[in-house]
Amino acid sequence: MKILTSFTVASLLMIVTAHTALAETVVRSGDTVSIPEEQLIEGDFYSAAGKINVSGEVGEDLVVAAGQVVVNGSVGDNAFIVAGQTDVHGTIGDDLRIVSGEVTIADPVMGDLLVVGGTVNILSTASVAGDVLIYAGDAVIEGSVGGDVMGTVANLRVDSQVAGDVDVTVDQLTLGDRAVIDGSVRYVSKTVVIRGTEASIVGDLTRSDPVLPGSQPSAQAALVPIIVLLFSIAVWYLVSRKTLSTITARALSKSPRPLLFGVLTILFAPIAISLLLVSMIGAIVGAILLLGYLLFILLGVIGVAAVLGKLFMRLFTKSDEQITLLALVSGSVVVALLLLLPVIGQIALAVVFILTFGAIIDVLLRPGSPAGENS
Repeated sequence: MKILTSFTVASLLMIVTAHTALAETVVRSGDTVSIPEEQLIEGDFYSAAGKINVSGEVGEDLVVAAGQVVVNGSVGDNAFIVAGQTDVHGTIGDDLRIVSGEVTIADPVMGDLLVVGGTVNILSTASVAGDVLIYAGDAVIEGSVGGDVMGTVANLRVDSQVAGDVDVTVDQLTLGDRAVIDGSVRYVSKTVVIRGTEASIVGDLTRSDPVLPGSQPSAQAALVPIIVLLFSIAVWYLVSRKTLSTITARALSKSPRPLLFGVLTILFAPIAISLLLVSMIGAIVGAILLLGYLLFILLGVIGVAAVLGKLFMRLFTKSDEQITLLALVSGSVVVALLLLLPVIGQIALAVVFILTFGAIIDVLLRPGSPAGENS
């Protein structure tokens, strides 16, 4: 445990040092985090909270996770947002990546845009200089796009200029009267595109029927990994029940630390490790850190079943006791069901994995159990 703790501390210190060497990095957490309009953050800004409001200017990267995120100020570089509801009313200097239930983008994005969400609205006041990649239930694109539009959307409406191609898988595609597609439109759907009378397509318009056999995850496909997962989590439970219970309790605590640690470590640990591997002096240290990082990833994947199982038991039995074998079996079943849900299930599992992975890092940094956590 001491070796793993030292490894984690060293990793985080290298990550922070690498960034603070260029500019000041600001990290904040709490129920509500607000950056006022007059405040300037010269470097990166990281935050995890119930609600985040960024009205000031962020000079470099923005990485936040919250129930609700509102960005009114400008971001000089990339932005990565995980939230229940996201509103972007400020210019993003480079790429914008969002995982959110409801997304509204009202200002320019100077790079590429990636959105995974339920409802996505790109308003007419917005523009995307690069490509747009969307995985969502409903999406409306009214702002101009400088590259291609790609993704999988149940209902997609394009009512703006697209400099590249539109290549999507949809239930229903609509091209509004203001749609001007400089490239081609290729879409996979059971239904024919709804095309406005004023809509313009410079290239070809091609529809393909969806390939039904094997297009959806099957129960047989999910069975083998679930058996492996159940066996792995059972071994962990038998070897160290206390460690598993502590990590599970930390993941389900009210603190935003596990989610923040998970996002930061997943994003920046590979960068720090890569820098060490390419250097002659740090190659050995980088190799050791890489092995430790992969080990934490594996434990995070296995721990997802425990976190979902305890959450399931807490919701239906109102019990908050230590982890049990019944909870592990229940969690594995929940994982199997989520694997069978296209897009939404994978998103949910990804979020729980990040939370579990962050809880492992948090436990290594703070081995003592906080109040209210089972040991």
